[in-house]
Amino acid sequence: MNIIVRRKLKDFDSWKKMVSDADEVRKGYGSKGVTVYRNAEDLDEVYLVFDWDDKKPYMNYFNLPNVQKALADTGTTEVIEVSESFYLEE
Repeated sequence: MNIIVRRKLKDFDSWKKMVSDADEVRKGYGSKGVTVYRNAEDLDEVYLVFDWDDKKPYMNYFNLPNVQKALADTGTTEVIEVSESFYLEE
């Protein structure tokens, strides 16, 4: 499953360190990896595309008290679930 998370951050640099430090915890809850896209016109807006194990609901991770606190401390969040994705080659 892919999950797209849109974040409007308070401070990109401190958020980047925090999100990198949480890699192992995310993996334990089913994350197979994440790609981060930073908005060129608004450097405090990022889009994260997670590849998540279908058998481990991602909300188990996002609902952890320390994750909720980190999300609240670093900015706003919008979660978009993606049921299917594909790549088009030209």
